[in-house]
Amino acid sequence: MENCTIYSHHLKFDQVIKIVKKHLPKAKLEVEDEGIEKSLIATVRGGFFSKTKTLQINYRERENPSYKLDKIECDLTQNLSGMVNYIKSLPAKNPTVRNKFLYKIMAANCEMPFMAEPGFTEEFSPILTEILQELDAFIFAQPNSFLNKSDSQYFADKELNLIVDAQGNCLVNDIEVSVDAKYHDQPASDYLQDQMKRKKKSEEILSRYEVKINKNLPCVESESEVRLRSKKEVIERAYALMVVSVVGEGIDKSRLREIVEEKEIVAVFTPNEVETLNAEELSERDRIYASWRYESLYTLLWALGKTGKLVYPSEMCNADAVVNAIYKPSRYEFESTVQLRSKAEILDELDKTYRMHWACVDARIKGEEVSGGLNASVVYERHYALNWLTYYMDQDWDDVSTDT
Repeated sequence: MENCTIYSHHLKFDQVIKIVKKHLPKAKLEVEDEGIEKSLIATVRGGFFSKTKTLQINYRERENPSYKLDKIECDLTQNLSGMVNYIKSLPAKNPTVRNKFLYKIMAANCEMPFMAEPGFTEEFSPILTEILQELDAFIFAQPNSFLNKSDSQYFADKELNLIVDAQGNCLVNDIEVSVDAKYHDQPASDYLQDQMKRKKKSEEILSRYEVKINKNLPCVESESEVRLRSKKEVIERAYALMVVSVVGEGIDKSRLREIVEEKEIVAVFTPNEVETLNAEELSERDRIYASWRYESLYTLLWALGKTGKLVYPSEMCNADAVVNAIYKPSRYEFESTVQLRSKAEILDELDKTYRMHWACVDARIKGEEVSGGLNASVVYERHYALNWLTYYMDQDWDDVSTDT
C-alpha cells in the first residue's frame, strides 16, 4: 500500500466523489457519510492476470470551519496545531515560503488520508492530482514510487512540488494561500460590546501614531471568554525570561548558577530554554534571540503591575531597568508586591499590539518601511508574551503563534 494525506481549506467531499467516479467508472464504490467524518472505498476488480486494486479515502473536517487556528476544539485542529509546531521546528532554507505555508496549514478545514492498494497505479495517480487541483490542497507524504520528492517525509503543493521536508529543503519560490470569504471573521453583530469598544480604541490610538490600519482584522476575545495565566505562572515565566535574557548578554555560567539558586528558579525552563542554557557557546543568532527576550520580560512585568504603562514600541526597552525590577527585590519581596492586571487591561494591550503586528508584517511582505515608526521585533515580542498570557491556542511558551 502507498498513501499520503491531503489537506484543504475547502470542504468539497462531494467533488472528490465525482472525481473518483469520473476516473473509475466501473469501480465498485462504497461511500459512508457521518457528518464531519466520511469515507469512500473504490474497488477495481482484477482480471485473469491482474489483482484487485483498492482506493480508500477517509475524510474529516473541523468542528467549526475557519481560516485561522486560534482554538483547539477537535481532533483535526489538534493535529493541525501539532503540524504547525513541527514545521516551526524544521530548518528553513526558504523562510518566506515556510511562513506562508504555516498560514495555509492553519487555514486547512479538512484532512483526507488517501490510501492506494497496491500503490499509486495509473488508475489512482490521476485521481490524486485532480483532487489536489480542485481543492487547492497540499499533501503530507513519505517517499514512494509516485510522490518521490524527498528521501524523508515532506509536504508538497497541489502541483506536487516540494514545499518543505525534514531537512528544510524547498523547491518552490512561493505558495498561494486563498481562503473562502464565508469563513472570515464572525459578523460584527456577533461581537460583544467590550470587543467592539476595544477595537475602536485600538484603531484610534494607531491612527494618532500614523500606523497603518486594517479595518478587516477581527476583535480579540471578550473579557467573558478569555482565560489568563495565573499569577504564579506569570511570575515563574518572568524569572525564566530574566535568566534567558542575561544569557544572551553573555553572563558567566558560574554567576548564572548563583542567580538561579538565589532566586529559587526551579523547573520553569522550557525545552528550548534548557538547550540555550546548556550550550557551551551560543551562536550569534541564538545570542540575539535570547537577548530579545528582554522585551517579553518587560511585557510580563507590566502584566504583573511591576512597571507602568507600556511605552510606545518604537524603541527597545531599557534592559537594565527591566532586569533590576525583578532581580533587585528578593523573591519574597517580588512575589508579595505584584498583582496580575485585569482582563480588560491585558486585552486592551493585546488588541492594540495585534493590530500593530499586522502593520509590521504587511510592511515586511511588501518591502516597505513600517508605519508609525514601530520596531517590528519589539512588537513581535509583546505579541508573543500577550498571546501566551491569554492562552492563545493553548500553546506552551516554546510554541506560541503570533498570527496576524
